[in-house]
Amino acid sequence: MKVLPIARIVVIDSNADRRETTRVGLTALGVGSVTEFAAVSELEGGANAYDVLVIQADDAENVPDNPFRDSPDAVPAVLVVDGAPNVLARIASRAGYDAAVGMPLLPRLLYRRIGSVLQRARRMNKPAIAARPAEEAAPAVAAN
Repeated sequence: MKVLPIARIVVIDSNADRRETTRVGLTALGVGSVTEFAAVSELEGGANAYDVLVIQADDAENVPDNPFRDSPDAVPAVLVVDGAPNVLARIASRAGYDAAVGMPLLPRLLYRRIGSVLQRARRMNKPAIAARPAEEAAPAVAAN
């Protein structure tokens, strides 16, 4: 994934050991910049200073809402919490996250999930083919 070596990732988790383990794992896989904070309130410059937020929660019952889901600073966010994959997807969706990864955390899986979230965000910002002028969108017809 070409974008991950230059991606700016922020890991938010109140557990310092778990936060550091995530940072070290992502860095070992080649992620360009991984910053870590204990709380969302510590974010420097808001969320728009980062490409992806990774928020780790202690349990699936107390998942914090994505604090930037409805703001102009919205960036892709990945939730990391213990639970079954189908349950995690519902919890993440309700709380405003773009993806979820279960624990125990495998750095390679988180790396891939971040890559897919970044690709999806990039595709959403591209103009649709229908938005182009008609003469560009339709192929030229050869006259015989």
